[in-house]
Amino acid sequence: MRRRAIEGCIRLAGGLALLWVLVVWPLRPAAAGDFTMKILVVNPSETEVKEFQIRSALPPEVKPDQVLDADGLKVEYDSQAGTYFLTGTLTLKPKESVTRRVVLEDVWVIPTERIQTLRHEVDEIMAKLRGTSYEEQGRVLASEIIQRLTTIESNQDQAFLSPQQHISLYHENVKALQLVESDLVSLRQLMVMVAIGTATKHLAIPLGGAVPPTGHEHTRGELSVGATWRLIFIILGLLGAVSLSFFFVWQRQLTLQLDKQATPDEPPSSREIVPLPNAPGGDNPLLRPTSPPSGPGGSNAPLS
Repeated sequence: MRRRAIEGCIRLAGGLALLWVLVVWPLRPAAAGDFTMKILVVNPSETEVKEFQIRSALPPEVKPDQVLDADGLKVEYDSQAGTYFLTGTLTLKPKESVTRRVVLEDVWVIPTERIQTLRHEVDEIMAKLRGTSYEEQGRVLASEIIQRLTTIESNQDQAFLSPQQHISLYHENVKALQLVESDLVSLRQLMVMVAIGTATKHLAIPLGGAVPPTGHEHTRGELSVGATWRLIFIILGLLGAVSLSFFFVWQRQLTLQLDKQATPDEPPSSREIVPLPNAPGGDNPLLRPTSPPSGPGGSNAPLS
């Protein structure tokens, strides 16, 4: 009676499935660091030999190179679904069932090296924040980061119960790791602010490398009053030297211009036209120089 009930259930399932039934078993641990995904294919027909197309999606975290053993199946990518699938073809006799065991790499774990690297970076940043005004804020962020990293390690060290729990804890650890990365960005910003403050402090040292006074002449993060006045005097001195050189050049040019105007030009030699004594009617002019006056009265003697 019980056997007939079981056969009736099988027939009912076969009728609902019509041609074939494909069942994907949960992931099960195969070996250390490996998982096995079982695919069960059943031919519900009692009289017909049938061919079945296997198409089973891989978990989204698994890539083709992380499929260690496909058990005769192929790994193909569906661009529309954006997922990798296990595909294959099986021919089953009436009432026959076949199981395919696909071995996958355990990708649902955060590497220990990654956690150690984050811890080491937090320690380095806190060492640079020590003794600064950002130390307290950095200590709060560092404490939250270390606490989350410890929780991730604790989750991964738990005794393995089931693949479902293992994958669920992995998703929780990924969310915690994202928060760690966010807090670490804030911690790095504090380190940068400390570096900028240190650089500004070095710029505040006066020229010549002298240590700035500790009185009112020095303000942290600014130039000292003495250095500021020194720069002002240097600039004024340069401007005065340039102005003085322009003044000397202008004075020299002015002196040369005045000397040139004060020197009179030489008068041209005076000449007059006198008639020759034997020239009829005095029509033949002769150009001759004028003689200086001689004799009393300053009259010129006639030519003989």
